[in-house]
Amino acid sequence: MVALEELTSSELELLLDGGATTAVIPFGSVEHQGGHLPLGSDALLADVVGMAVADRLDGVLAPTVRVGSAEQHMGGKGTITVPSETLREVALHIASSLAAHGFRTLVLLSTHGGNRAALEQAAQELNRQHLDVEVCVPQGDVGADPGTHSGRWLTSVMLSLHPDLVDVKAAHDDMKDEVLAATPQAGQENLERFVSSVVRAVRDA
Repeated sequence: MVALEELTSSELELLLDGGATTAVIPFGSVEHQGGHLPLGSDALLADVVGMAVADRLDGVLAPTVRVGSAEQHMGGKGTITVPSETLREVALHIASSLAAHGFRTLVLLSTHGGNRAALEQAAQELNRQHLDVEVCVPQGDVGADPGTHSGRWLTSVMLSLHPDLVDVKAAHDDMKDEVLAATPQAGQENLERFVSSVVRAVRDA
């Protein structure tokens, strides 16, 4: 895995000339996640998933788009949101920039469900505009019973990645049982399932 931000222009040109064709663009969110998880959980997760997916695909990792479409969470303090149309435009411009430089497989990778519609619209438009480029929006597998928003699945993942940012005792009363059932081991398993399913979806595409 190579991070685009850490390359010089000359180094990127060498990679492209050497056959690098895949770029992974992670999309996260900054939103209310209850009393026990940081607001940036989805963005922090996007960093990690993006890195893992790019590594397994021998791809280049673009910078994470940290703020997403999270209007449904504006009732919770700390949520930052952009309209779905704006996110679609952002995805279009980032992906088009990468396509112009020679990338031929572009992965719009989201760890926040609210981004999906905008990214799928962007992918459809990009695939119409760039006939020699494949743009995909893989959906990660979170298992049959991931729990509620900010619940067992995400809490477990954050316990495995950033335990210092999780305070399970501060979970709201209606979520305490679910949050207290979260474990770092489950988080590692959740993360592996998610990453593996994304990689499979990109290869199938």
